[in-house]
Amino acid sequence: MTEKYTERAYKVLEEYSGENNQIQYLQYKVSKNKYSLSDFDVEYIMSNSDYIPFEVNRVVKISSDYGEKLKEKYELDFVPEKVKIFRVIGEMGKSYHCYMQFRKSIQPTLTYIKKSYILTPINDSKIENEEINVNFAKYEKNRKLKDVQKTGVQFMVKNKKCILADTMGMGKTTTAIVSALETNADKILIICPASVKSTWKREISYFHDENDITIISGSKWNTDTKFTIVNYDILDNFYKVPYETVYREEVDEEGNVIKIPEIVKGSGGKLKQKVKKTLRKDIIKECLSDSPLFLTEFGCVIIDEAHKLSNNTSIRYKTISDFLNRSKIPYVFLLTGTPLTNKPINLYHILKLIKAEVTDDYKYYVKRYCGGREMNLRDGRKIMIANDATNLNELREKIKHVYIRRLLSEMTDMVDKKVLVNSYDLTEKQHSEYSRLWDDYLKAQMEMGNDESEFYQQLVEGILVRQYLAREMTKNTINIVDEKLEEDEKVIIVCTFQEEVDIFKKYYGKKAVIYNGKMTPKQKDKAESEFMNNPKIKVFIANLQAAGVGLTLTVSNFMVFNSYSWVAAENLQMQDRIYRLTQTRDVTCVYQLFTDSISTDMFNKVLRKEIIMNETIKSESQK
Repeated sequence: MTEKYTERAYKVLEEYSGENNQIQYLQYKVSKNKYSLSDFDVEYIMSNSDYIPFEVNRVVKISSDYGEKLKEKYELDFVPEKVKIFRVIGEMGKSYHCYMQFRKSIQPTLTYIKKSYILTPINDSKIENEEINVNFAKYEKNRKLKDVQKTGVQFMVKNKKCILADTMGMGKTTTAIVSALETNADKILIICPASVKSTWKREISYFHDENDITIISGSKWNTDTKFTIVNYDILDNFYKVPYETVYREEVDEEGNVIKIPEIVKGSGGKLKQKVKKTLRKDIIKECLSDSPLFLTEFGCVIIDEAHKLSNNTSIRYKTISDFLNRSKIPYVFLLTGTPLTNKPINLYHILKLIKAEVTDDYKYYVKRYCGGREMNLRDGRKIMIANDATNLNELREKIKHVYIRRLLSEMTDMVDKKVLVNSYDLTEKQHSEYSRLWDDYLKAQMEMGNDESEFYQQLVEGILVRQYLAREMTKNTINIVDEKLEEDEKVIIVCTFQEEVDIFKKYYGKKAVIYNGKMTPKQKDKAESEFMNNPKIKVFIANLQAAGVGLTLTVSNFMVFNSYSWVAAENLQMQDRIYRLTQTRDVTCVYQLFTDSISTDMFNKVLRKEIIMNETIKSESQK
């Protein structure tokens, strides 16, 4: 602690007139010349001199590890699961300084409690008690809002930075648009997949002048409208994260110290200069002054399909995260029916975008909810492994206030959804070919040095094996679809490879439309419209990646997966193209597997991922 810093603390103490009991006590002790401030005292004073204490007066749930600490410290005969917090007078680091009571027979104690130990939010009482009155009548001139959409609007406007986690088909787009308009923001930004930009414009036009909406394409930023719609893939054209080159120092032959750029391997094994986010004000200022996304000064941001930001190493995540941090936008609405796509560590990155309190202590989050453990690398560095899912009941409690989630299945007037799994045995010929491909794949993995611990991670790269199974499954799919067509029904076929799409299109010809990532937005819109409105078009052949978002295909109530995604959330999204509020008939989704193959094993693992998600992200009725 520097002498000047300590002197400042004494000066602050001299003039302090706030309500912090601890600072008042230190003020009294020093004024009587009986006490010299410790380094901790100095830090406490400087951290809390402007802090405004607040009343809590509520019982909160605590984590089991903190309960064990209380039991040991106070020699209790039980493990406390709840404590009562009366008043928070300050903060130190990642802890609240507060009056707390864990038993009614014991007087409240002034103590420090790590924020990560508290499962029930204590600083949101103001938000809870705030009333949001929305005049919905002005929005219902062209489209009637459902009750779930109205409550969603009130939640989002009240919480400002939150997640709309309704399942697919609940009208999240409409809810988000009305919420954004209710913020009274002059400029509203919508970040979404490229395939749904036109959908967003169409939906906004129900509530706002179409001429005041701009869709950004390519590299030109030509917007001065209230609404700006831009897709993930081109966002970094309009915002540059401030980086600086990383140098290492070496001594040349003449004894001079020189700086040499560090070189690292990039994607595809290409060498590139190593960079890091900079703290240099000149670089930051230059980047921001050249970033139209930042300069537009948006008051509200809607991020559609926010689960696409679960990977914090991606360019899109780094761009959006830095943009939100520096722009300090008051309203940030994340939209996703599947906020937890795989593991709790993925959810952490999404929660970080809205500055959820649970993300303040990364190390604790990883250890507590991801089964985190440190691993020593050969070069001496340590990394944290966070591949597990632990203490999900606690995590559920800690985050339930930052999202609102309603399920279609809970709507009283909602149709039923049935999910079937058809299993087939491989023929002797098929099994022989499958075994050959599988053996070749395993041999290739061994040659690359992939051991058993990486087995299933590397498995997703076994494209030839997966393609073979998908190709052989097409005959079974055609049998199922043909039966439905005989009943004069419309059917959706889901594929993950282009080869499947081509096979089905060739077979069904003019009776079918395809929908894949190679098509232009106009071609996609036409395919959707033809399937929904043309009675001659009976089959919708969908690439799962392209068709999983932004589509309403409720003219059909039957979907068959020729192959499926190994990410649980993507399958659920695809199912909900037909399972929506506007669906009038019960829905059936059919998955198909080959027994004694990796397709069955991985399907079981996908189901486990879905269980993890459902254990963590609960609907409003289950919170």
